[in-house]
Amino acid sequence: MAEIFYKDGLRFSCIGCGKCCTIEDGLVYLRDKDIERLAKFLHISRENFLKKYTHRENKHRVLNDFPNGNCIFHRPNTGCVVYSARPIQCRTFPFWDSILVSKQVWEYTATECQGMNIGRLYSAEEIEKIKNGKMDT
Repeated sequence: MAEIFYKDGLRFSCIGCGKCCTIEDGLVYLRDKDIERLAKFLHISRENFLKKYTHRENKHRVLNDFPNGNCIFHRPNTGCVVYSARPIQCRTFPFWDSILVSKQVWEYTATECQGMNIGRLYSAEEIEKIKNGKMDT
């Protein structure tokens, strides 16, 4: 098995810039737990949440977005208005398998996310927990 490039950990600290919330054609995939948590946070039924804030993309349930691609819950001057209830996809960024595939991909992503490589040092063990949805960033 190849040695993971982040064996000594990686630094990340969200600076609240919202770039990850405003990716054109970006999709936020929802799990059942996300739907329940968001509906509860917004004080609406699961059914109303699904109708108002989501749609199907192939076989997946995803958050709606604005015509410019921004997440439906992102506001330019405030950021995420559901931050404490945000989906697991958002909670685990940037510790996604697709980003942790190599140091080169991590560094390339860091050119867009200024919170990468600064702030809190996450150990390799913590990174594994985060990417598996067992811990938040």
